[in-house]
Amino acid sequence: MASEDGTAAAAQQLGSMSLGESLESKENDTEKPDAKNGTPTKKLCSACGEKSDTCTLMKCRACKCVWYCDKKCQNRHWKEHKKECKPIKRILEKRGGKLDLGTEKDVGPLEKVPQGEECVICMRVLPILESLHRYAECCGNTLCCGCDYQHQMKSQELAAERGQTLERATCAFCREPIQANAEEAIALVRKRAERKDPVAIRDLGSAYGAGRYGLPLDQAKCIDLVRESVSLGNAFAQCQLGTYYYNGEMGLEQNEEEGDKYWKEAAEGGYLVARHLLGSKEFGNGNNVAAMRHMRLSASGGYRKSMDNLIACFEEGLLHHGNLAESLREYYRSRAEMKSEGRDQYIAYLKSTGKYHDTYDF
Repeated sequence: MASEDGTAAAAQQLGSMSLGESLESKENDTEKPDAKNGTPTKKLCSACGEKSDTCTLMKCRACKCVWYCDKKCQNRHWKEHKKECKPIKRILEKRGGKLDLGTEKDVGPLEKVPQGEECVICMRVLPILESLHRYAECCGNTLCCGCDYQHQMKSQELAAERGQTLERATCAFCREPIQANAEEAIALVRKRAERKDPVAIRDLGSAYGAGRYGLPLDQAKCIDLVRESVSLGNAFAQCQLGTYYYNGEMGLEQNEEEGDKYWKEAAEGGYLVARHLLGSKEFGNGNNVAAMRHMRLSASGGYRKSMDNLIACFEEGLLHHGNLAESLREYYRSRAEMKSEGRDQYIAYLKSTGKYHDTYDF
């Protein structure tokens, strides 16, 4: 049963420009520690991940944020990098090449984002949005969309080679048949919830909260189950409960303080959406420095909406270029950890069937 992520907040969207420029020469690519920009991290090629303590890596001339081994690596990474490079280049051109305006605030060093949960099959960090996960009610494991998709395609191919029709899909991990209907699925979720599986408990609560899978609409039952999942340390449930409090949903009285408490728990557990929500709230309160600290963390974990917000902050003269550049490099590193051939195939499948949504790129 896939859990839906309904907690993402709106982020500012920036336009795009022309193709990025070539790499700077070695003489101009050295970054030096700066009191207002912070100490730069070890240089890392944003395309292949090769590290260097020397000046052998070259910097993108357009955005002056990321490093590459050579032009070949830069060209290979352009499809990904252009989403951020173009608006940053536009901002720098508008400033006449000046990196900082002198109005920026020191947001402090970039902290380490907790390691995200891994797919039990490919062992790569799971996608940020749970709509790209698959929770297997049969065995209680969480798989990435890529591993599940590849397994289903392979199963269909093998059945076709035998001249058979695949009667029922199976779990990519335990190979048990996937539930044919909502009644079967919810029965397995109940069994797993009885075993104190926090994901199953949370999913069962969400089902009651929306009246799905043949269950009656029961907001009180939803809150009880989500709280139980929270007590077992499930970060998504923590964020979900925080959102219920913040918006006054599921029969709860609106309480932003309680909402903050649960969002913070989820963020400290590594849930990037919760970290982004905390940043959005601080922006709304006018606490720009606190907001940018949150956004830097969620962006460095690979969350695109937070990266878009940081670029908007840079454009407004709120964020130092050095802080933006460090966040962008970590952003690419984290997103590389979440990529796989199977996940790319699944996204291509969604696009080919018209089921793709822009939120999948967050």
